[in-house]
Parts: sequence; C-alpha cells; structure tokens
Amino acid sequence: MKNQKQTKLNVEKLLSLSTTQGPSKWALDNVKYNDRATNPETLLAFLQRIKELESIKKRTDFESKELEILNSLAEDLDEEECAQLLSNDDEVVQQNFIESLARKSALEVLTNDKVSFETMEMMCKLSPSDFILTSKRTQDLINSIHELVIQGETLSRDIGGA
Repeated sequence: MKNQKQTKLNVEKLLSLSTTQGPSKWALDNVKYNDRATNPETLLAFLQRIKELESIKKRTDFESKELEILNSLAEDLDEEECAQLLSNDDEVVQQNFIESLARKSALEVLTNDKVSFETMEMMCKLSPSDFILTSKRTQDLINSIHELVIQGETLSRDIGGA
C-alpha cells in the first residue's frame, strides 16, 4: 500500500461549517426569489416555501434560519400588490409578459447582438401596441445595462489592478 498524502485542511471542521451556516440572505433575496415582487410564479414559490417551513414541527437550524430570512424579506412586500400579482388579472398578466419578453430580448441582443427568431416570433404575435411597448422596454433595458457598464468602468479606473 502506498503512503497517502494527508491534507492539511481540517475537512471535518469545514464540512461542519458548511452545514451549520444555512442559507445566505443575499442569495435568497437576489438570486432565488429576486423577482418575487413582479413575477407571480416566483412569488408563489416564495410564499409556499414560507408555508412549508412553518409547517415543519422540528426545524433544523438551517430551516429556522431560512424561515427567519424569508419572513424578513416578506416584510418588504405589499400585501395588496402581491394579491394583485397573484390574481391572474389580464392587465397584470399582460404587463408581466411584456416585461419578461423585453428582458429576454434585451439579454439576447446584449449576448448575441440580435433577438432570436423564437423571441421575435413571439413579439410579432402581440398587438401593435404591445409590440411597441415590448420593443421600447427592451431598448430601455439595453440602455440601462450599457450605462451601468460605463459607470462600472469609470469607477474601476480608480481601483488599482482593476
């Protein structure tokens, strides 16, 4: 049997830290449930997760921390706006669809220099006024992202090594 080199890392300690730290508020807020105030599917998943965690009689430390974070994030939501978002009202559904389609087309333009055939086909099925709204929102998003990149480049000039 060959001598196996032993690592200098305290693997047990590191593993125990990873399981006791629990979820990050930043990740839950900005990644997993980032569009909970505008996307009914995300809002529904967010609320269902709170309900699920509340129903657990003996929560782990991880689950308790996650529930605490989700409840604090829920305090930032307006109940009437959430009810409207979940109501399946045609106007709300229309606004959310246009926003989602505009974000998708803006990402495609920024990453591929053009809107994909599938996205454009979807846009062309809209009424003329919705097509115009989607196109305008797409351009607004592209402009905003370009401005943020320029601001970031300006700020990074003052930072050594950036």
